[in-house]
Amino acid sequence: MLNKIKQPTLYILVGNIGSGKSTLVKKYQKKGYIVIYRDGIRYCLGGGNYVFNLDYEPLVHKITDNIFKYFISRKVNMIVDEVNVRKKDRKKYIKFGKKYGYKVICLHMPILTKKESIKRRLQNDHGNQGKRIWNKVWDKFDSGYQCPSLSEGFDKIVKIGD
Repeated sequence: MLNKIKQPTLYILVGNIGSGKSTLVKKYQKKGYIVIYRDGIRYCLGGGNYVFNLDYEPLVHKITDNIFKYFISRKVNMIVDEVNVRKKDRKKYIKFGKKYGYKVICLHMPILTKKESIKRRLQNDHGNQGKRIWNKVWDKFDSGYQCPSLSEGFDKIVKIGD
């Protein structure tokens, strides 16, 4: 049974790979938060093994969006475990959060060096990616990074750990 709340909270994480997002999310999941997590769908498609395939990505995004919309309309606490480094990536979550009366909070993860991020990512690299791939992924997210701001619609921005 879903625990509906008068004013539920939607946490949106912002941080590159290896910044500690998924580790932090585990604490919220234990408190009953629904976790929105595209990598979970990727593991599902691989039968427990991580599968990243560009042909599957539109489906991965659609499934995740549907899960998000299902739970947001039911006013349950949620946390979005994605990099969300660009404003456009955060926009849909903020928009729906506001529409359904959520308190929308950004959890801004520490900005780590590329070397530290890759080192941390390789401790759990989803089983098959390797350092070369993660370097490219980090570069992609770093080049698109836009610092979160209250003007986007967040009720609050919490800087985690720096």
